[in-house]
Amino acid sequence: MNKRQGSCQEETFVVRLILVGYRASGKTTIAQALSNHFDCPAIDADEVFEQRHSCSVGGFIQNQGESAFRDAETVVLQELLKISDGVLSTGGGIVLREENRRIIKNSGLPVVWLVAPANEIRRRLAADETTASRRPALEGKDVYSEVDQALIDREPYYTDVAHFCINTDGISAPAIVREIIEWLASWKGCTSRLGDASAGANS
Repeated sequence: MNKRQGSCQEETFVVRLILVGYRASGKTTIAQALSNHFDCPAIDADEVFEQRHSCSVGGFIQNQGESAFRDAETVVLQELLKISDGVLSTGGGIVLREENRRIIKNSGLPVVWLVAPANEIRRRLAADETTASRRPALEGKDVYSEVDQALIDREPYYTDVAHFCINTDGISAPAIVREIIEWLASWKGCTSRLGDASAGANS
């Protein structure tokens, strides 16, 4: 991560967009593409976490447990939401904790949920050489076999925080960015989320 992506001390930015979604849904790629378009930082919460703790997410969980990781993850989220003018890519499990969902919703920022089907998630995980260190299995299974159930379990949490959802399967990054930009132009601080009964056409 370069200076613009992660340094809270040296520069001050206001995050203009939050990306949520399961691991390998495309958050980091789309954050960088949006960063290029808006000429603003792409802030990867997992990368910031690893810099702060001098170890991988997987290593931290192995040594200190998932509960300690979630505690530390919440601290990073709170800090990053004070930074500005950037696209924040969150960890896939950030929505599991109610406190994090509340923090995200109270931020007042637009939240985009990136989704992909389980088979595509597994394909991307298998192709990513950092999967073993950065994406540990969290539900008592291996990282590939837990995908289907994890997607089902987390869907209501993503729905709770997101204003907009886009499927990244088979769609190029530029096309996804165009859809997000078009949606942002009409968002203008709308508070309706996908989980609201009033979401209607905005969902």
